[in-house]
Amino acid sequence: MVIIFNVLSMLALCAVSLYLLVQLNRRSPSGSKPYWFGAMAFILFARVLEPVFLGVAGFALPGQSASIKMAVLGLIMACLTAGLFEETGKYICLKAKSARSQLDLPWLAKFAVGYALCEAVLLGLISHAQLLYFYSSPDVLQSLELDSSAQMLIKKQVANLTEWTALFLLVERIFAILVQVGLTVLGALAVARRQLAWLMAAILIHALINVPAASYQYGLLDLLHGEVIYVILLATTIFLLRHRAASLLKFVKLNFTDQCSSVRNTPTVGGNVGK
Repeated sequence: MVIIFNVLSMLALCAVSLYLLVQLNRRSPSGSKPYWFGAMAFILFARVLEPVFLGVAGFALPGQSASIKMAVLGLIMACLTAGLFEETGKYICLKAKSARSQLDLPWLAKFAVGYALCEAVLLGLISHAQLLYFYSSPDVLQSLELDSSAQMLIKKQVANLTEWTALFLLVERIFAILVQVGLTVLGALAVARRQLAWLMAAILIHALINVPAASYQYGLLDLLHGEVIYVILLATTIFLLRHRAASLLKFVKLNFTDQCSSVRNTPTVGGNVGK
């Protein structure tokens, strides 16, 4: 039953992803390039540059043998680095887009969804499918040449797989999609209004939201406690969206669309950045 429920959860996540793509394409049939641009941005900044930096800097990574002190330091740096690399990466992509042509809302929405869905597939579906494979074939994990601490971490994650993790996977990934879209909007506002405070806010929010997930990956937080945190955060986010969606959308339209046009038509002056 554990495998069945978790597979159903993965299929539900696929259905949510497809629904987002279909709805966006209906409202803005402008091609798929922004999706791919967002997905490549995630792979480059989150899956290539960020781990390379952490490894070169010498900070403990999830699964590596380390003391509690080094693990906590690695956790802090991992969260800060995730926020810095991912949000700065988005900002660079959006800045490049605004320099070439108008950064309109339909393009931004597709870019944000492409980024978020790439994360959902790589960190949600593929990683979870791997854990389910180890769950169904425990001998395979034993045959892998892994560091002892890494193998123990994977075994702990496999042991934590229950029917409840199926629900938690869906909750966490849906929350992550909403957050990534929202943080991308903050990065776009930083570009449109030429105010780096928006980017700093996105980096800080991203780092804080990463703490429960990173704590679990470093073995410092129980899976159940981490997922309860994300359930509360998702419920809070949905509540705010239901009651503030109209005003938020109005704010984005007023402070983004017109500003993007002015960025495209105004000569770039180095001293203007961050004012």
